[in-house]
Amino acid sequence: MAVKKTENTRLRSIANFSSIAIIVFLSAAYIIETYISEIYVNYSIAGLVMIVTLLIVTAIIRNSINHYKMALNVPFVLLLFYTTLMMLCNWHNSHYLLICIFLCAISCIYSNFYRTLVFIIISNIFVAILLLRGAPISGNMPMFAILMNWVISLFCSIIMLLLTRSATIVLNKALEHQNSFMDLLASTENFVAMIDEKNQVVYASKTLSELGGTSEPVLAQGRPLIDLFPGRSLKIHAGKLLKEKDDYGEDWEFSLNGQKRYFKAASHSLPGGGGTLISLYDMTHLAERDEIAVMKDSMKIGLFFMDKNYIIQDHYSRYLEEMLSDTKLFGKLFTDIIYDSVSQNELEAIKDYFGMILERTYDQDMLEEINPLNELHYVNKETGDRKVFQFAFATVERGRGDVYILVTVYDITTRVELQQRLAEEEARRQEEMQAVFELIQVKPDVFNDFMSDMEHEFDSIDKILKNEALSAHDALVKVYQSIHAIKSNAVILGLNVFGNKVHNLESKIKKLREMRGEVPFGEMLNLTVDIEKISKEKEGFRDIINKLQSYAEDTNEPKKDGENERQKVLIDSLTKTASKVADDLEKKIKFIASDIDTEAIEKGPRREMKEILMQLIRNSALHGIELPAERKAKGKNETGIVKLSIKMAPDGKSIQIKLSDDGRGLDYKKIGERAVSRKLIKKEDIDNRDLLMKAIFSPGFSTAETEGIHGGRGIGLNLVRDRLKEIKGSVKLKSEDNKGTLFLMVIPV
Repeated sequence: MAVKKTENTRLRSIANFSSIAIIVFLSAAYIIETYISEIYVNYSIAGLVMIVTLLIVTAIIRNSINHYKMALNVPFVLLLFYTTLMMLCNWHNSHYLLICIFLCAISCIYSNFYRTLVFIIISNIFVAILLLRGAPISGNMPMFAILMNWVISLFCSIIMLLLTRSATIVLNKALEHQNSFMDLLASTENFVAMIDEKNQVVYASKTLSELGGTSEPVLAQGRPLIDLFPGRSLKIHAGKLLKEKDDYGEDWEFSLNGQKRYFKAASHSLPGGGGTLISLYDMTHLAERDEIAVMKDSMKIGLFFMDKNYIIQDHYSRYLEEMLSDTKLFGKLFTDIIYDSVSQNELEAIKDYFGMILERTYDQDMLEEINPLNELHYVNKETGDRKVFQFAFATVERGRGDVYILVTVYDITTRVELQQRLAEEEARRQEEMQAVFELIQVKPDVFNDFMSDMEHEFDSIDKILKNEALSAHDALVKVYQSIHAIKSNAVILGLNVFGNKVHNLESKIKKLREMRGEVPFGEMLNLTVDIEKISKEKEGFRDIINKLQSYAEDTNEPKKDGENERQKVLIDSLTKTASKVADDLEKKIKFIASDIDTEAIEKGPRREMKEILMQLIRNSALHGIELPAERKAKGKNETGIVKLSIKMAPDGKSIQIKLSDDGRGLDYKKIGERAVSRKLIKKEDIDNRDLLMKAIFSPGFSTAETEGIHGGRGIGLNLVRDRLKEIKGSVKLKSEDNKGTLFLMVIPV
C-alpha cells in the first residue's frame, strides 16, 4: 500500500508539473508567434487571462482533497485557457488538435478513467464548435483533411485512455498482491512475524522489530526470532514457542523494563512449506484495565473519561453515580450534567478551559490554578440534591492517539459546610466585638434614650402589621418610616453593625413598597420574620451595656437633674447627628442650639421632636450644606451652619421650633422635574411652589441621584410630615437660592 501511494504521488506530481509547464509554454508561444507575425492583439487582456489561468490551476492543485477530480478540472481549465487565447485575442494556431492530445495525456496521468472520458467528450465538443465557427484549428488545410486530423486526434485520445486504464489496473493489482502482507505488518499493533524452517525472520511487524531494538522491520529480516525478544523470561517463552511452533497457543506473563506485561502468543505453520506465522497479542492494557476497574470501584471518589465533545465514556467508577445522584452516565454530556449548577457564561468558560487541557500546550500548574471547577456547588434538579464537588483534570491518550480527559471528582461538601460554619462563627464573634466597641463609645443616658425610642418603634411596627384595616402598601410605608427612624438613631450613635443590618432591611421594604399590584402574603411573612430578628438584637445591646455599666459604676456620682438631663440628651443626639453626617460626607458643619427653652422640651413630645429634628438635620447636611470647596467658590465660609431654636409660644399653648441652614437652598427646578416624572404634579404646575413643597414630603420622593446610609430613599421628609400629623403639628418651609432653608414648626402642648 505504501508503494502504491508513492507511485500515485509521483504520477500526480508529474501531471501537476506538466499542467503548469503547458501554461507557460502556450503563453510563451502566444507572445512569440503574435509578435513575429505582427498580429495586432490586446496583450493586457491576454496577460490577464494567463495570470488568472495560472492562479486557478495552482489553486486546484493545492486545495484539491480528492485528487482524482483533477483529471477533469485541470485539463478543462487548460483547454478553456487555450481556446480563450484563440477566440478573444485573434490568435489562430494550427496546432489545436495536437494541444488537445497533450491535455488528454495530462488527464490520463491523473488516473481517473471516467473523468478523463468526460474531458475527451468536452474537448471534442470544443473542436466541433470551432469548426462550425470556421476557426483554422489545423491551418488552411481542406475540410476533409481537417476532419481526418480530428478523427486521428480522437483515436489517439481513446488509445491513451484505454492503455492508461489497463496499465493502472495491472499495476494496482500487482502492488496489492506484493505489498498486502507488508501493509499488514506496517499497520498492525500486534507483534507478528513470519519465520522460515531455520527460525529466522522473513518478515516482521514494526512493533516486533522495535521490541528487538530495531527501528525498521527490514533490518530484522534474517535474524533468529529469539534474538528479537529482550530479557531472560521472554527468551524462555520464545524458546518454548519455537519447539511447538507448528501449533502453539499460550498466555505469557513477564516483566519488561520494570513493568508487568501480558501477551497471548500463537503460532501456525503455513501450507506449502511457506514457513510459520508467529502472532503475539499484547493483553497488558486489558489486564491493567481490569485491575484499575477493581481499584476505582472500591474508592470513594468519582473517576471517568471524557472525550473532546464532553461525552462520558463507558468506564467510570461506581461511586460516581452515587455522587451525582444519576445513573447510566455512559454517553451523557458532562456539560449537561453540570448545566443547572453554573451560569451560561460560566459554562462557556468551562468549555474553553477543557479546550486548553486538550491542547496540552499549557503549563499544568497554571491549569490547576485557573480550574473553574475547583469548587462546584452541584444541583440535581430531579432529586433536589445539593453537594459541593472538586474536580481535577488530566489528559490521557487512548486507542490510536485519541486524547481524552481523565476527570477525578471529590465530594468536599462536608469540608465546605464546616468552613462556612467556622466563617459564620468567626464573623459573629467579630460582630459582637465590634458591637461592644461601638457601645462603649455611647453615653449611658443617650443609649437609654435610644433603647426607649427603638422599643417604641418596634411596638408601633407590631401594631401596624396586625392592623387588618391597613392595606399592605400603606402598612409598608409606616413600617418603612419606623425602620428608617431606628436606622437613623443607630447610625448617629455610631452603631454601624446594627445600622447596616437595619439599612439592608430598609432596602427590602423599599422593594416591596415599589411592587405593583398586591404584595404577596409570603413576602410580608418573610418581612415579619426579618423584623423579629432585628428586634431580638436590641436585647443583646441591653445585656452588653448592663455589663459595661456594672464594671464602671461610680456610686459617688451625683444624680443629675431630670429636666436638664432630658435637654442635654436631645442636644447631644442632634449634635452627634450633624457631626456624623458631616464626617461621612466629608463636609464641615457646625450645629448651634443656643436658643433652647427647657420648658418647651419638658412639655413637648420628646420622641417625636427628636425624630423630626434628626431627619431635618440629616436633610440639611445631605442636601443643603455644600462641600467646603463649593462653599468657598461661592464666597461662603467652608463650615456650614445649622441653627436650632426651641421656644414656648407667648400664649404657652404650643411649641415653636426653627431649624435653618446656610446651604444652597432648594433646587425647585430639579424638584419640579422629579415630581412630574413621578406624576405627583402636572407638567403645567412645575412652577407652583406650594405644590412642590407638598411633593417633597411625599413617600419615596428624593432628588438624590444615589442612595446611601444617610438618605436618598425619600423617606426622611415623609416621616417628618407623618410625625407632625400624629402630634397635630404643622410645618412651613422657606428657602432662598444659595442662602439656605428654614423649617418653621408649631407643635401644640
